[in-house]
Amino acid sequence: MSIDPRPALAATLLLSASLLGSGAARAADLDLPGGCATAGSASLDEAGPNGGFEAGRLEVVIPGASTTPPPALHAASLRVTSQRAAAGVSTAQLEQAATAAAATLLTALSVHHTGACPDHVLQEAMRPLAHGVQAGGAYEFTWSDVSVRAGSTRFGAHRLALRVGGDGRTAQLVGSLEGAASNDRAAALLPESLEVRVALPASELPPLLSAAGGHGAPVDVAIEQVRARRGDSTLEGHGQASIAGEPGAGSGQGQVTITGLDALMEAANAPGLERLRTGLFLARLVAHRDGDRSEWDLAWRQGTLLVNNVPLPLR
Repeated sequence: MSIDPRPALAATLLLSASLLGSGAARAADLDLPGGCATAGSASLDEAGPNGGFEAGRLEVVIPGASTTPPPALHAASLRVTSQRAAAGVSTAQLEQAATAAAATLLTALSVHHTGACPDHVLQEAMRPLAHGVQAGGAYEFTWSDVSVRAGSTRFGAHRLALRVGGDGRTAQLVGSLEGAASNDRAAALLPESLEVRVALPASELPPLLSAAGGHGAPVDVAIEQVRARRGDSTLEGHGQASIAGEPGAGSGQGQVTITGLDALMEAANAPGLERLRTGLFLARLVAHRDGDRSEWDLAWRQGTLLVNNVPLPLR
C-alpha cells in the first residue's frame, strides 16, 4: 500500500526503502557506525550561522533488519538547525543524531527488532546533543513529506518535527506531527495535529533513544503536555511515564481530557476496531463529564491501561 502523506489526515511523536538510486549524494557523516543505519540524499548543504544542514530527498535504511525489504524512511527534505552558538555541536554530529533519530523511529515501528542499531551506537550519536543542551544549546529537526516502511507498517506525514533544548540540567523535547496517514486499522482515528512536550535530565537523552527503540533500561520522563486534535475532538493531557523497550515493562500515570468523545467513538465504528470501540465505551462510562468534556485519571501498569482504576480491554 503506497502512502502519499500530502493529502492525508493531518496527526503526532522524529524518519526510507532501499538506497537512493543514481544521482544521489552520499555523505559518510549521515551513516551510523557499523552500517547499522545507512543514509543518502540528493543534496546536502550546510545551513545557518550556528551550524546545521539541509538534506534533499533523504533516505534512511536499516539494512540489517530481519524484514524484507528492510525498514526505511524517505523525506522530501530534512532541515536541522542549531539555535544557540554556545552549543558546540558540529554539523557532522547533528547529521549522526538525525540518522539515529530516524533509525529509532523505524525500529519502534517494526514488529521485529532484530538487526536494529546497537544501544551504544544510538547513544553515542545522541551524546553530543546531550552535552550541547547542558551547555545551553537548542536544536530543531524538521522532516517534510515523510513516508516510512517498517515490516507491514506504512506511515506518512506532511511534517514531522523535533526540538531538543532545555535549561542546562533539564532537557525538553517537543515533538509535533501534521498530516499523518497510515495503513493501520485505526488510521481513521489519527489526529490532524499532535504536539508532545516532555522533560528529563539532559544526561538521560542518550538512554532515552535506546529505550524508545526497544532496548535498554527504562527512562523516566515528565510529560508536560500532550495535545491532539481531530475534527471537533481535542485531547489534552499531562503526567509521568517510564519509557521502556517493551510496552509491558513501561509504566505511567496522568490526567487526560477529551472534548468531543462521541465523534471519536463514531470514527471507531469501523470493522476491526471492536475492542477499541468497547474500550472507548467503557471509558465514557467511568469519565468525569462536564457537557462535552470528559476527563480521566490514567495509569499504565504491566501492559494494562487503567482508566479511573478500571482496566480496559484494548487487546
